[in-house]
Amino acid sequence: MNKKSLTIMAVLTAFLSSIIVFICVDISNGNFDNLADWFGALGSIGAILAVIYQVHKQREEFLEANKVEGTVYCEVELMKKVSYGIEVYSGGRALVIYLINTGRRVEGFRFLGFASQQVLNSLINDNTGYDKLKHFGLPALFDENYGNFESLQPSESSKKYRAEMQLILSAFKKDKIIYPVYVNTHGEFYYTKIVITE
Repeated sequence: MNKKSLTIMAVLTAFLSSIIVFICVDISNGNFDNLADWFGALGSIGAILAVIYQVHKQREEFLEANKVEGTVYCEVELMKKVSYGIEVYSGGRALVIYLINTGRRVEGFRFLGFASQQVLNSLINDNTGYDKLKHFGLPALFDENYGNFESLQPSESSKKYRAEMQLILSAFKKDKIIYPVYVNTHGEFYYTKIVITE
């Protein structure tokens, strides 16, 4: 149980206890005339509490069924090129970024780019700093769908974005920490922390 539920239970228990005490005091004084009224009041209060509980449970179920979440993943892969029809690894490394819709409904997600800690804080707190996001790799230059919203089913993966590690290292020389950032159609940000080592 969370703190809110415990507080509600404590208040309800105190309220019902006080009513029972009043009933006992009334009966101990020999006054049985109001006994039917007390039980009627208790039944009415119980019905109201049952409705409040049912509405609360239905709201929780609705929110759970319509939960919007995404998880950003990153992988490092060796870069390869095709020479005379044969794939040859070039020795370079690429960072692969993608998002999986871990929510319970269809949602649109958009890759914004790579951010430093300072830029990420600006995005989250002030909704500024979009112009300071970095973009790397060929998709940023040639893919006309780059940066558009992708509609993802639950458990579906977004398009994978690849960026050469050397480019990322040169752009984030100081702190070597980057955050690939996605946003959904409601303006909520999804990101993961990546520490880059040489």
